[in-house]
Amino acid sequence: MHPEARACAIVAEALGLQSPVDIGDDMGTLGAWDSLAHMRLILGIEAALGRTLSADEIASITSVRDVAQLVDPRGA
Repeated sequence: MHPEARACAIVAEALGLQSPVDIGDDMGTLGAWDSLAHMRLILGIEAALGRTLSADEIASITSVRDVAQLVDPRGA
């Protein structure tokens, strides 16, 4: 799966969204992205990567594009 599509799927699942998520979406455009959803998102990313994210990585995640960059830094 392409990193952007994978990131969209991870975000949609973490936020419990049925509607599609776009790579351009962020905390401001996705109303469901609150602090609890952010923690679910972190857990989803860690499960997808098979590793724990650093505090800096966690703090840097504010958009779907950021998730794509973490999922595949070469392809996003």
